[in-house]
Amino acid sequence: MDEAPPYSPTASSSERRLPRDYSYTRHDDEVEELMRPRVRPKPHAQARNGARTDVSTIPDAPESPSYYLTNISTAPATLTIPPELSPSYVEPPPDYAPHDALAQSFRLVLPFVYTTKTSTMPRYQLMQEFTRSEKPRRLRIRRLMATESRRHCSLPSPSLAGPQIRYDEDGTMYSITSYEMRGHRSSTLPGHIKLETGGGKLSGGKWTKIWHVTKNTRRDSLNPDNDARLQKRGYQPDEEWDRRLLFFAKKGRWDDPKGDRIATEDGDVFEFVNGGMVGWRKDLLISCWVMRRWMTGDGLRWENDRRGLVTV
Repeated sequence: MDEAPPYSPTASSSERRLPRDYSYTRHDDEVEELMRPRVRPKPHAQARNGARTDVSTIPDAPESPSYYLTNISTAPATLTIPPELSPSYVEPPPDYAPHDALAQSFRLVLPFVYTTKTSTMPRYQLMQEFTRSEKPRRLRIRRLMATESRRHCSLPSPSLAGPQIRYDEDGTMYSITSYEMRGHRSSTLPGHIKLETGGGKLSGGKWTKIWHVTKNTRRDSLNPDNDARLQKRGYQPDEEWDRRLLFFAKKGRWDDPKGDRIATEDGDVFEFVNGGMVGWRKDLLISCWVMRRWMTGDGLRWENDRRGLVTV
């Protein structure tokens, strides 16, 4: 059988070659055709014609992904989680209707905190407990009932004793010790409230930070899901608690966590700014003010305050 010509399609790859008498003539229009950029047809144009085009069969298809994608508005890169869904979220106390909602200025006249300007009535009452060595052990504060406040509607004079109102321990809002303050009613903030001090002359004056400390149930050492972490890192007590800044006080100015001024302090006078505090928030801020006075100074003493003497 005769061998196939070397230029025949049936010839093997090692035998293929052009015939000796073949000559190639280049035309100008062919050169222009090769140099002309090729544009890939738009998919939606092909869809209207009913044709289906494979991308791999289209020559010179652009490699940039932006050629095939259309810019559209997308969701934000960061997802904001509502505070109610946070594992460390603590539901705030319910609001209530106080009988002196307009009172924004207060004066400390031990053992009471009086309202001023709008009225002159005792609004809060303090009770102090001592150890056998007569050292302050605990300070309690409660909100007086409206009937108790109306019976003594004037500030006491320096020469006269203050009103005689029996302290009702069942009405205690917060109890204060040397290291924390805790709420005891449904209208008080749950968890622990701690005080931190610092600063001096070099830092522009002393400051006070008041923190709300709550238990983090997700990082609780008693949770079986944390056994592997405890075996690897050991017990880390600071990881079980979450801290949230409540107030920042410096040079008589009280700010919220955002840095906005909410109250001013001048000796025994404490006044709210813009009337933004009502209900349990007002009780909390007044209690934190009393806590700072009791912890950072020489304490709070008044006549007959040793009635709270306890045996320790």
